[in-house]
Amino acid sequence: MVERAVAVGYHAEVGTLLQEPTMDYLVRRSETEAVRLFFDSRNARLLFRSLFFVTAAVLIVALISIATERYRYLFVTGCNLALIRGLYWASEHPIMTHHFRQILPLYLAIQLLLFRMLMPFGAPSPFDALFPLTLLAFRLQPLQVAVPLLASWVSFSGVVIATSEISKALESPWGMVAQTIWCMILFVWVVTWTRSDEREFLANWRRELRRTRERERMKGELDDARRIQLSMLPRRDPDLPWMDAVGISIPASEVGGDYYGYFQPSPRQLGVVVADVAGHGVASGLVLSGIRAGLHLVHEQPDPPDRLLDRLDRMVRHTSGKRHFVTMIYALFDAELGTATVATAGHPPMLHYRATDGTVDEVGTHSRPLGTALPGKVSQVSVPFGPDDAFVLYTDGIAETLDRHDNAYSGDRLARRLSDFTSDRSAHELRNTLLGDVVTFKGDREQTDDITIVVLKAR
Repeated sequence: MVERAVAVGYHAEVGTLLQEPTMDYLVRRSETEAVRLFFDSRNARLLFRSLFFVTAAVLIVALISIATERYRYLFVTGCNLALIRGLYWASEHPIMTHHFRQILPLYLAIQLLLFRMLMPFGAPSPFDALFPLTLLAFRLQPLQVAVPLLASWVSFSGVVIATSEISKALESPWGMVAQTIWCMILFVWVVTWTRSDEREFLANWRRELRRTRERERMKGELDDARRIQLSMLPRRDPDLPWMDAVGISIPASEVGGDYYGYFQPSPRQLGVVVADVAGHGVASGLVLSGIRAGLHLVHEQPDPPDRLLDRLDRMVRHTSGKRHFVTMIYALFDAELGTATVATAGHPPMLHYRATDGTVDEVGTHSRPLGTALPGKVSQVSVPFGPDDAFVLYTDGIAETLDRHDNAYSGDRLARRLSDFTSDRSAHELRNTLLGDVVTFKGDREQTDDITIVVLKAR
């Protein structure tokens, strides 16, 4: 039942034995099944390639038989053609995968007997020694080798006994002894080659199996890391009567280096953070998890955005390596004052769409990223906002998105798309429009960096 299930699974996933199974498929099978499928497929492909020449030879013999009216030969060639036709029928059926180890030696034995019947019925011919040599082309197990060799020996012995008296054959048995020794040599030869190839295959199979298990282990860990990182992102956008906000982060690999989050120091205030760790991957994700923890700690003491980033800068320099710097933007929206206070650390500035005149301004000063030893300090800027004003915070993954001609999307293009915004559209609609424009610009070009965008609209 297990072998039958493997045969059905093989046909469903790979096709027929005439298609070579990939190592990726074989490493998902047991060692015994992998060896069987590998050698069965190899032998089947060799067998069916040889059938062309066998069929041609049989047809030539058939034509000669018709011309010379040797109907015994015609009968033998007809049986051979029927045998070959049966093999072609079985090649597209799971029966070939399930029973090939029995079919192959049986076919070789029958083929030997059929061709032996075409030989002159007299003294043994060189055919009796040459035909078993064809077994060297196959990689057969001991029992598979024994069946055609036994048929060869019986055929040879039958001819010897039939063409001479039994007593004379026993008095001079050297021909039968020589054939027996020849068959034994071929048996050892074929089995030795098969064992050698099997050891080589198993060495490759076990090496690939270790690699596959290691890849699966790493993929499992990356999946876990991805789930943990996604759980750090906001599960829902804030529902405020005075501000509509929506964000999304699209990592370029299993674990990204972008982060965004919301904080509410008071009911009439909303803090928005967007951060980007240099690079992406597991290392960036680990740094990012520390950044998120630090944000929650420093938020326990309400500070203006510039002081908050200064405290985070000291934390990043003490906890991460020199290769991992962080760009960040923090925007604090105050409904009572009607102001947006922004501090940036090496991050693209926030875009501010003014509903009164339809213009778009960049908000934020250029400064060094967090975690570097560069001189300078984080500064902040405040701008007023009114109803229907919109804000866009994003990472450089959007600005650096390339099209098929290696042109960058750029922050200027994003600002132009934002200037087409109409005040009757929601933050969710604006986010989708901007992302759709990025995707259209990129085309089928692969995403090489994480993409994060947060869109807000004042009510």
